[in-house]
Amino acid sequence: MRLSRRVVLVAALAMAGGGFYLLNRPTGSENDDLEGLARKLGEQQGLTIGFGDPKTFFMPPYVAADAQIEGVAFEPVDRAMVTASLKGIAKAFDAYPEKCLGRIIKAIFIAGKIVINGAEVGGTYGQDWIFVASPRNLPDESRQLTAELDVHHETSSFVWLRNSPLQAAFKAQEPADWRFETDAADQVSRGQGANPPIETGFLSAYGATTAENDFNTYAEVIFSDPARMKDMASKVPLVAKKLNLVLRAYMEIDPRLHETFSRMGLLAIAAG
Repeated sequence: MRLSRRVVLVAALAMAGGGFYLLNRPTGSENDDLEGLARKLGEQQGLTIGFGDPKTFFMPPYVAADAQIEGVAFEPVDRAMVTASLKGIAKAFDAYPEKCLGRIIKAIFIAGKIVINGAEVGGTYGQDWIFVASPRNLPDESRQLTAELDVHHETSSFVWLRNSPLQAAFKAQEPADWRFETDAADQVSRGQGANPPIETGFLSAYGATTAENDFNTYAEVIFSDPARMKDMASKVPLVAKKLNLVLRAYMEIDPRLHETFSRMGLLAIAAG
C-alpha cells in the first residue's frame, strides 16, 4: 500500500526531484483509443492494463469475487484521467527489460479513487496485480508521477512476499529497537513525519513504518532515481547492504536485470 494521495505526491516529488520528465500530451485520436494504448503498452511488459468497472479488476485463473479486497473500496476512473496514468506507467516500464514485470504480476488496474479502511491511498495490490489511483482533482503531472512510482512500489511487494529468505535477511538489517506500525492509518500518519537519519538504513519516513514498506521504498528509488540510490549507498554502508539484497532478489526473477543494474552503477556500489 502506498501513502494517502496527498502525502504520496509530496514524497514522490521529493524523491524524483528534477530527474523525471513529462511526456508530450496525446492527440485527440490517442485519447479516443485508450483501450488500444493500454493493450499495446501492456504487451511491452507481458501484462494487462485495465480500467473501467472495478468489478472487472481480476485476471484468470482468478474469478470476479477476487476483484473484491476486504477493507478496500474503488471508484471507477474518469476516462479523461487515464492518459496521464498510462504515461506514468509507460515511463516506469522503461526501467525494466521487455516483459520483465510480467514475470511478477499479471495486471495493472487504474481506478479513480482507492480507499483502504477509510483512508484514501495512491495505490495498493491484489491477488496477482496492482492498482493505481488516478483521481479527478489532481493535475496530469501528479497523476503521471503517482502512476510511475506506484508501478515500482506496488510490484515490489510481490517480490517481497514470495521470498521468505529475502524477508529474513532484510529484516535483520533493521535497527534492533525500531518500532513498526501494524495499522494502515498509523502508517499513513507516521509517513507524513520527518525522515529518520539515513544511518538507520531507512530512505523515508514511510519506508520506516514496516519492513515491507522499507523494501518497497528501496525498489521505488532504484528504478525511478538510481542516481539518488547510488549516492545514498555510497555514503552509508547499511544502505549499500540493503541495496544488495534488493538487487539480488530482482535478478533471481530476471537475470537480465544484472545488466540493467550494472548500467545504473548500482551493482558496484552494492558489492562494496
